[in-house]
Amino acid sequence: MKIQRMLRTRAALAVGVTLLSGAAVAGTAGPATAASGCNSTYISSKSFIEWRGEARIPAWSDGTYLSLNCSMQLGSSGAGVRALQTSLNECYDESLDVDGQFGPRTRDALKRAQAEEDISVDGGYGPQTRNALAWFYKPVTPMGSDECSRL
Repeated sequence: MKIQRMLRTRAALAVGVTLLSGAAVAGTAGPATAASGCNSTYISSKSFIEWRGEARIPAWSDGTYLSLNCSMQLGSSGAGVRALQTSLNECYDESLDVDGQFGPRTRDALKRAQAEEDISVDGGYGPQTRNALAWFYKPVTPMGSDECSRL
């Protein structure tokens, strides 16, 4: 358990979002509201005084719109699953192969993380799980170390 590495509160937190391939973030209207599977990722950037890190978060995209309101479950595959597996490994001490396949081991690891975060334990990924999980932020500057943090 790497809870000690998690950043639960930071007063000087500045959050920015860089979208992959220039896609626009969909709001509550438009085609992306019908999103289902997490077939893409977006990059969440966090900056502190001398540290900047980026995390990949599962997302749905049709090439124009990007939505964080996506879901994954047993049988899902792709970039969103790889992003989830990376954060489960780094922030929850799992040892999953980061292969992009949402199999029984990924489901069971997600269940353990859901239980640790005190949310519904169903082994599926959706908005509640996205908001509760810690995500792995890798530094993109020489200062600092890897961090696990909420969105």
